[in-house]
Amino acid sequence: MIDFLCCDLPADSDARVQASYDLMCTGDEPMLSLWLEGTCIYSGNCKYDLAYALINEIIYQCIVDNSAGQAIHAAAISSTAGAVLLPGKSGSGKSTLTTWLVSKGCNYLTDELVLLGEGEQRLYPFTRPFSIKSGSAAVLSSLLKYAPSEILSGVNGFMLPHRLVNPHFSAVSPAFSLILFPKYEAGAPTSLIPLPSALGCAQLMECYVNARNFQDHGIGQLADFTRNTPAYQLTYSSFTGLYELLNDSFSELFS
Repeated sequence: MIDFLCCDLPADSDARVQASYDLMCTGDEPMLSLWLEGTCIYSGNCKYDLAYALINEIIYQCIVDNSAGQAIHAAAISSTAGAVLLPGKSGSGKSTLTTWLVSKGCNYLTDELVLLGEGEQRLYPFTRPFSIKSGSAAVLSSLLKYAPSEILSGVNGFMLPHRLVNPHFSAVSPAFSLILFPKYEAGAPTSLIPLPSALGCAQLMECYVNARNFQDHGIGQLADFTRNTPAYQLTYSSFTGLYELLNDSFSELFS
């Protein structure tokens, strides 16, 4: 499970240990549990739920005291022309959209967390398996080819190794060229609206998760990012015509 979740995260043998977790497997069912310093974080018999709890704990430990750069709740993809940042709250459709874009040939970086480099227009992705909620599974089933043994699934969704869709993955920290705020809205027409830098900054702040680690909350840095990078609101309810719209608007990134 650790390899499944973390195989594409950078390793540093000299890094300070932030926290130590215990994973336990007991009995014939078996009963699974996750512990931190005597506190039970998860107990049950679903490997997906255990993996989901563990990866969220790892993400928390990565950002709780991190002041190396702005941590953004966002997905990210890349091409030879640069990277696209897709910030959004849970339920905005960013994981679904990212999975679909990768199936169209974009390179997967993350669907959950990005660290924006201090003083540079560069992103550092937290690369984990695709985490697909149950409501999106039916939509993506025709795009994703996998055996049941290759995924972790549960009532609430499933986790899919991104290399099944993105076999030529390489760990990179690219410069980003575009900020795309995805918004899934049932029945809505597909639209792509440019955002003024101030509005882009305000929306990026809604996805900003480590502001308390900076003396000025890092707002000036976020403003610089949105001032120097075009930002758009992408609203969609289906994938029909979506790739053509992105290709026409940003051909260097989506061609």
